[in-house]
Amino acid sequence: MVRRGGESIDLSAREYSLLEYLAHREGQVVTRADIWEQLYGHDDPTTSNVVDVYIGYLRQKVDRDRPVKLIHTRRGLGYVLTATP
Repeated sequence: MVRRGGESIDLSAREYSLLEYLAHREGQVVTRADIWEQLYGHDDPTTSNVVDVYIGYLRQKVDRDRPVKLIHTRRGLGYVLTATP
């Protein structure tokens, strides 16, 4: 179960895995390749945008309508879960 500010957030299994991976690395930039390997178990992150799509799904559910965003993009590097931009 995922909650933010006392509100339950329904996530798919893949979304939950992604959020869990980011949470275990809170404050650290995680590359798309790292996420791909963790979630799919492949060494070769194809040109697919699957990681970006699931990051988008998470943002819609976790950050939507909230003044403090938790999921941030570090252009050219990857993604980071942190309350500070």
